[in-house]
Amino acid sequence: MITRKHGRIGMFFVMLVCLVVVLMGCATSSQLKAVQEQAQQALQKSEQALQEAQSAKAQAVDSSKQAKEATAAAKDAQNAATRAETAADRAEKAANDAEDSARKAEAIFMKKMKK
Repeated sequence: MITRKHGRIGMFFVMLVCLVVVLMGCATSSQLKAVQEQAQQALQKSEQALQEAQSAKAQAVDSSKQAKEATAAAKDAQNAATRAETAADRAEKAANDAEDSARKAEAIFMKKMKK
């Protein structure tokens, strides 16, 4: 009978300790609000980071497009410079040929005048 009595008291204390542990494990409403606010702030920060990343990606795509356009324009300019140089060489050759022809014509003219 004594063990039964002590067993009930022991069981009561065990239940009481379990109840205290369960109640201490529960969060207060202010703690829940604090955690909820932290989660909300983290969500806002992640949304802002996502928007900034998307903006940076769009700027990178635009910069890449502009770089490709600049490269194409540089190639076009280089081709134009090459064509201009070739045309200048041909013009110089034509001018030299014209000078030679003028000298020959003058020489022929002077020869005719002497006769």
